[in-house]
Amino acid sequence: MAQNAYTENDTRKVISSPRELAMSAAWNAGLQRDVLTTDGRTARIVYHGSWSHGYGPDFSGAMLDFGDGKLVSGDVEIHNRASEWVTHGHHLDPGYNNVVLHIVRVNDDDSVRRADGTRVPTAVLTVPDEALFAIDTRLPGIWAELGGSICAADLSAHEPATVTKAIHALGDQRFHAKSAHYQADIIEHGVEAIMLRALIGGFGYSANRAPMEHLAELVLRYGIIRHPGLKQQDQLDTWLVGVLLGLAGFLPLAPADAHAAGILPEDQYRIERSWRGSAPAFAGDTVPAISWQVTRVRPANHPAYRIMQLATLLSRTGGDPLVPMLECVFAGEHTPQLLRDLTTRPWHPGLGAGRATAITASVVLPIIHAQAVIEDNAALEDAVMREWIGLPHTEWTQPARRAMNQVTGGVRLRGLGERGHQGLLHLDRQLCAPRKCSACPIAHAVVRSQVGQ
Repeated sequence: MAQNAYTENDTRKVISSPRELAMSAAWNAGLQRDVLTTDGRTARIVYHGSWSHGYGPDFSGAMLDFGDGKLVSGDVEIHNRASEWVTHGHHLDPGYNNVVLHIVRVNDDDSVRRADGTRVPTAVLTVPDEALFAIDTRLPGIWAELGGSICAADLSAHEPATVTKAIHALGDQRFHAKSAHYQADIIEHGVEAIMLRALIGGFGYSANRAPMEHLAELVLRYGIIRHPGLKQQDQLDTWLVGVLLGLAGFLPLAPADAHAAGILPEDQYRIERSWRGSAPAFAGDTVPAISWQVTRVRPANHPAYRIMQLATLLSRTGGDPLVPMLECVFAGEHTPQLLRDLTTRPWHPGLGAGRATAITASVVLPIIHAQAVIEDNAALEDAVMREWIGLPHTEWTQPARRAMNQVTGGVRLRGLGERGHQGLLHLDRQLCAPRKCSACPIAHAVVRSQVGQ
C-alpha cells in the first residue's frame, strides 16, 4: 500500500479529471442506460449513437426516449464541464445544430444553446469517477476494443519517406512546445535553476519522477548547489551524498537501499554521520520515504542508485551542469555521452544510453534552445537543432512502439532517430489516444495519397 500511495496521488495530479475520451468510451460501452436531464426529464437511451472519434459532435445518430411517446434522433456531445460547450465555440457552430443531448461530468451551465437558439438538454454522467479513471489509465491500450485500425500501412510500405517526414514533423512540434514552455520558466527562474530541476526530474523515470522533482525543489530551496560544502571534484563528496540521500528520505539507509545504491558499509557510516550534522538545518523538510517506488524497479533504476549518479554529476560539475552541456552542444559533440561520463564513478556505471538520450532530447536540448531564443543567439540555436536532428535513438518505449504499430502495422521505417521517437510519443499521446485523426499529418498524407490514385 505504502509503495503505491505516491503513484496514485501523482496520477490524480496529472489527470485531475478523466479525459473526455474516457467518458466517450464509457458512453459507447453503454455503461449508462438512462439519464436525468437538468430540465427534470428522464431520457432512456435507445441507441447511444455512432462514435465520430473527433469529427464534429462526439456521437451521431443517437436515439432517445424522453418519455413523451416520441423517439428523438440526433447527435450527442460530451464534455467534462457543461461550460465547455461555449468555451469550445459550439454555441456558434451550425455543425452542432443537430445535438439533442449534452453529457457532462460537472453541470456548471444550465443554459446550453445551439447556434440556432435551441436549448440543449444537459445530463450528468453518473458513471463513477473511479470507473472513468480505470478506463483512462488503460487508454490508449484499449484502442482495438474501441474500433481502431492500422491507418497508414500501405503508405508506409510504398512511400516510407512521406511517413517518416510526418513523424519527424511531430517530433519537431513536441520539441518546440517544450522549448516554449522552458522559455517562460527561464525568464521567471533563470536557466541554471530550470536545467537543474528538469535534470533531477529526468533521473526519476516515470515511476519516481514526482518524488525526484520534489527532491529538486528542496535542492533549489536550500541552495545546495551554492553551498560551500559543494566543490568541483572527481570523487564523490560525502557531504553532498548525505544531503541528497537525507533530503530524499533514505537515511538512515536500509540494507537493501544501501546495496542498491552501491554504498559500502564504511562509506555508509560516513554518509550517515555527515547527514546527522546537516539534518537540523532542514527541519525535517524532506521527501516522504513512502513516496518512492522501489518494488518492481530494475536495480539500475533504483532511486537511491539514481541519486548517487546525480551526486556524481553535481560533484563533477561543481553544482552547475549547464556549463559543460552548453560547451558540448556548441562544439557539436555527443551530449548523451557527456551525461554518461558525468554520472559514472569507479565500479558503478553512469546513466544508460537510453536514459541519457531521453534526457538530452526532453531536457537538455529544449532548455538550451529556449535560452538561445531568449538571447537571440542564432549560432547556439543552430547547434542545438543540428544535434536534435542527428540524435540517434537507442531504445523504443512502449508508447512509441504502440504508435508505430498503429501507423505502419509492422512496416519498419528507417532513419527515424530520437527525433522520430519523440514524434511517435507525441502521436501516441496527443493524436492517437484522443482520436484526433483530423489533426494528424499522417492521416492527411494518407488522404492525399488516396486522392492522387
